[in-house]
Amino acid sequence: MVSHLEQNFYLEKLSELEENFSVKIISGVRSSGKTTLLKNFAKKLLAQGVARDEIIFVECADNPRLKNFQHLYEFVSDMIAHLDRFFLLADDIDRVADWEKAVNALFVGAPAEIYVTGSTDALAEKISALLPENCDVLKLEPISFAEYGKIFPHKKTSTVLKEFLNAGSLPLTADVNKNILPQLLRGLGYEIVFDLVERNSLTNAKSFREVVKRLTQNVGFATNATRICKQIKTLDYVSVKKYLDIIFDAGLFKRIPSFNSRTEKFYCVDNGLLRALSFGDVPERILVENAVCIELLRRGADVRFVTFGEFSVNFVLNEGGEKIFFCVVTSSGDVKEFGDVLPALPTDAKKVLISPSRVKKFREVHNVILQDFLSGMQKFC
Repeated sequence: MVSHLEQNFYLEKLSELEENFSVKIISGVRSSGKTTLLKNFAKKLLAQGVARDEIIFVECADNPRLKNFQHLYEFVSDMIAHLDRFFLLADDIDRVADWEKAVNALFVGAPAEIYVTGSTDALAEKISALLPENCDVLKLEPISFAEYGKIFPHKKTSTVLKEFLNAGSLPLTADVNKNILPQLLRGLGYEIVFDLVERNSLTNAKSFREVVKRLTQNVGFATNATRICKQIKTLDYVSVKKYLDIIFDAGLFKRIPSFNSRTEKFYCVDNGLLRALSFGDVPERILVENAVCIELLRRGADVRFVTFGEFSVNFVLNEGGEKIFFCVVTSSGDVKEFGDVLPALPTDAKKVLISPSRVKKFREVHNVILQDFLSGMQKFC
């Protein structure tokens, strides 16, 4: 989310990169605020005295003329023929086939400052193959709960936490009426699915949506393409694997490996996106666990999960050689289950129980309130 609080931060980052002889890539999941940031950067250039005709703003997703790199190159070349210098700001450039060829030609052939946005994590890889030493990446991530709370300073923290867990921190969900939120998120889910179907030339949108939906239903559980294939039954393994690769390339989910097996868990980068892509309700326990996982990743933690028999600890981290076990609970039943197991974990490891409110003390277990953990008041990594 690019809030008013973050605009100056990101704009300053772009301004710092302006002096670099490089292609600047702004990447992030759909609806994370890339377009808004690029437009605000154009306004900043104008305020700095850059002539309007020197700023070439190209909206690739909405221009039927830009089907491939040749069209893009010719389109921009016509606009810059009379210019000594120019700023190319290309939004959703990954909608153009082989776009990196056009950017490479424009970059090496003219005094250009080039800024591009896209939703796929492969943007940097594509242009780096052509310009290995001339590429800078600015990645937009959904904002943290601590940052989210600053946007609503007059609301109770408990209210802000509930909204953050249920709606995430994407710009379109900020302070939205809770009565229309489900409809808004469902619409976003369909937009994301059909956008990926279109840009990847998929022939079966219904099957792709089903894989997306199944993946959200498996958040928090050890899973893989084989398990999802068994759940759907109408798709073969190759198709499911292909669809999952597309979903992960879009940056919508994070892979969490196991500490003691070859399985993985998957978590969505934003709770609002998780609800959108589920096309329905998501259990509170999963929303809380998802938020905790993304917060740990945001802090740069090496996040894993670990299984002891039939019992799975949510997350295990290594901090300076020390293991830290995190368990996330939302109900009294969860508290009892984790409370019975946590003290039995290795004694040389720190054990942390994250809960909505204070629970009774367990031997050698740190109890952290969810609100305090997400706000950064108590850190373990």
